[in-house]
Amino acid sequence: MKNIVPYLWGLAVLAVALLNIADVLPDWTTFAAILTLPYVASRYSMSCRLSRKPA
Repeated sequence: MKNIVPYLWGLAVLAVALLNIADVLPDWTTFAAILTLPYVASRYSMSCRLSRKPA
């Protein structure tokens, strides 16, 4: 189930961007959504790396 989280995050960022284009959300929300990328990438790349068993 953890493999789906990065895709859900990507969809959430796209939804925020589209809502910003439609002037539903303030401008800072797009920047906030994009700035979460390093957190999501580091959190889920580390968990994938730690879960692998050495051959």
